[in-house]
Amino acid sequence: MKLMLAISGVVGAILVALPAYVWMSAQSFADRVELIRENMVASQQTSVPARDDIPEIMRRYALKAGGTASGPGVFHAQHEATLTTTKGRPPLQIEADQWTGTRMPGLVWLARGAMMGLPVTVVDSYVDGEGMLEARVLGTFQVAGGTGPEFARGELMRYLSELPLYPDAILNAQGLTWRQIDDTTVEVSAQSAHGPAALRFLFDGNGDVVAMQADDRPMTVGDTTVPTPWHGIYSKYKQFGSYRIPSYGEVGWGLADGLFTYWKGEIVAYEAAQ
Repeated sequence: MKLMLAISGVVGAILVALPAYVWMSAQSFADRVELIRENMVASQQTSVPARDDIPEIMRRYALKAGGTASGPGVFHAQHEATLTTTKGRPPLQIEADQWTGTRMPGLVWLARGAMMGLPVTVVDSYVDGEGMLEARVLGTFQVAGGTGPEFARGELMRYLSELPLYPDAILNAQGLTWRQIDDTTVEVSAQSAHGPAALRFLFDGNGDVVAMQADDRPMTVGDTTVPTPWHGIYSKYKQFGSYRIPSYGEVGWGLADGLFTYWKGEIVAYEAAQ
C-alpha cells in the first residue's frame, strides 16, 4: 500500500512538473531563435561597395524586379506552404516567417504547423557562416535537425536559391561569386564557414528566373547527410510594392527513382524590415 502511494506521488509530481518543463523549454527555444534572428539582422547593418561583377542577364533581372544598389538590408516575408518530410506521407501544412539579409548571406526561417494534433516548430537559419535546422514538437522535443559543416553548406545553398526573391541581395550581397554559363544559365557560389556552396539559375525568354539546380546539397539520411541533386522552380510573378518577384515555388530532391518535391509554398506578404 505504501509503495503504491509512493508511486502515485511520484507520478503526480511528474504530471504537475511536465507542463512547467514544456513551457520553460519552449520559451528558452523561442528566446534562442530570437537571438539568432537579432544576430542575423545585426550582420546586415553595414555599408557595402557597389558590385560590378554580376552577369548582365542577372543584373537586368534584379533591376526589373525592383532591386537597387544600397537598398534595404533585411526583408521579412510570410509563407503559406506544404512540407512533406518523408516520401509517401501526407504533407504538413505550415505558415512561416522569414527574415533575409541583403548585405551578407543570412536568413532565419520560422515555420509553424501541427503533426498528429501537436504543434510543430521548424527553424532554418544561416548566420555568420553557420547553418542550423531544428524541428521541435511543443517547442520542446527535438525530432529532426542538426548543425555542423554540412548544415552550413546546406543552409547557404538555401540562401543562394532564394536570391531571385530578393533582388537587393543580388545587387548588394558580399561574398558571392557569379559566373554566366550560357545565354540562359548563371551560376552563383559562396563560402560558408565550412566550405563552398553553388547552384545555377535558369532564365526564360523574358529574362525571368524560372528554375534552380544544384548538384550536391547535403540531404539528411538517417544519422548522416548525402550530397544530392537539388531542384527548384519559380513562378507566379507578383508585385509587392515596388518589387516584382516570383510568389510561388517548389523544391525537391533528385533521387534515383525520380524527383521528390518536398516543399510547395507561396509568399503572402513581403516587405523591407530594415
